[in-house]
Amino acid sequence: MQRVFNQRGAIALMLLMVVGLGIAAAVLSRFSHHIFELRREQQTLNALQQAKQILLADALAKRGGALVRPGEFYCPDRNVQGEAGYGQSGLGLATPSCPSNQPATHIGRIPWATYHAEELRDSSGEPLWMAVADGFQERITLPLNSDTAPQAPNPWFLAAANSGAQALSSASDPIVVVILAPGPALAGQNRSTAAQQRNPSNYFECNRQTVGGACLGAPNNYANNSATLGRFLDGPRLDSSGNPTLNDRVLTIRRSELIGPLEQRAAKEYQQLFDLWARQVGSKRLLPIPSNPLDVGLPFPAKPDDVGCTQTGAVSLLPSACAPNPAICRGRPPRSVELTGVGLAASPLYLVNPINMPASIASLANWQSLLLEYDWLYRNRWEQVFFYALANTPSCALPAMQLLNMQLPSDMAGVEAVLMSAGVAQTGQLRSTVLERASLSNYLDLATSAIAPPPFVSSINRSAWDLLPLPSNRYAKMQATDVGNDALYYRYTSSALPATSKWLYAPKDRP
Repeated sequence: MQRVFNQRGAIALMLLMVVGLGIAAAVLSRFSHHIFELRREQQTLNALQQAKQILLADALAKRGGALVRPGEFYCPDRNVQGEAGYGQSGLGLATPSCPSNQPATHIGRIPWATYHAEELRDSSGEPLWMAVADGFQERITLPLNSDTAPQAPNPWFLAAANSGAQALSSASDPIVVVILAPGPALAGQNRSTAAQQRNPSNYFECNRQTVGGACLGAPNNYANNSATLGRFLDGPRLDSSGNPTLNDRVLTIRRSELIGPLEQRAAKEYQQLFDLWARQVGSKRLLPIPSNPLDVGLPFPAKPDDVGCTQTGAVSLLPSACAPNPAICRGRPPRSVELTGVGLAASPLYLVNPINMPASIASLANWQSLLLEYDWLYRNRWEQVFFYALANTPSCALPAMQLLNMQLPSDMAGVEAVLMSAGVAQTGQLRSTVLERASLSNYLDLATSAIAPPPFVSSINRSAWDLLPLPSNRYAKMQATDVGNDALYYRYTSSALPATSKWLYAPKDRP
């Protein structure tokens, strides 16, 4: 009898072991599947991040030649694999890429051939797509600077996650480019024919609760297949049974990620151009006798309300518009074309004139090619979002320029000039009309300083144009507690011999 009981116990133990092994196998299988899915997810995220780096680096590095706007993105590829134009920007090699009046063409695959980059795909094997907000696509005729915004009815792009519960953008920092990973096709999506492969709806979904269900309305109306709507949702979104109703993954490029570095580049190239002009042209006004001992030969500012400095619409090559004005101590930087002279009538004051060509340049063609690099500054109207002041000019003697709220270099013998970038418009700042663009308060923000005299304690920088009587020649770097986004650059004379001039960047203090 005891033997029977022992056999039964052994059988029960074996059954328990079999059940245990089955449970372990199921757990291991589920765990392995989970690891596999995590790896696939990471593969997609890595591809999205790589694509963002490529697109953003290309936009910021674009050179300033004809028809090229640094900061713009190539138009999406609407061609399909097997067509001659596949991988190229736009739809067909001879077709305008993504005109403003055709917002549907603002979404398509990333044109890897145009970007000279290897095609990136998500973990399902699908090429990545992109959507470009109006105004930031290639070959548009309007300027691209800190004030660029989509023209109505085209929207700024917005993005969210967690079915719309988590915002991925804000009204103060909207999205200029969305990069999308389609994932595998869901129910109702067909990707066989060329027409189907050109249709974003066969790759991307809207925000819906059930597979094949209706798209949700406001405030959760997100649709990844529509650049016209401009509201994108990062997936996945699952129904009550765990089935995906949206499997797209989304990564964004915000305006601040593009415009911030682009504005810094504009400031740097203004400084380079001013220095070049001072060496090749400005130095000549010191001969034979300097009209002013402190005149360092930099170009004079332009009048802030000059029609060429405040114009709206497409850029025109007006002669003597937003040009250096000898009677002005502070205003806007002159349009870069008014310094280079490329495309304007010959004048000794233009850098392009042969008499101003450096001896180190091999030919006039090389000299003009070099100067063309600065054309993007005027074609994109960067002078409108900068303030520029000289310490002294022959016709405008002010007290010595004083810089507040900053640690000055130990080798500084004197300040020669100030350049300030205004950043994107802050709350209450309007920059649409000619009158609005002539008002300094619509560009520079309130900057506080304990040592500035009343009534200029908080409006030091703005007072250069808008407030009367004009104060002393003071300019302040923004402190951490100041609300705004201005950045200050200044050129100073070094006390070391031989005397040299240097530019320094004084960004707003961090909180």
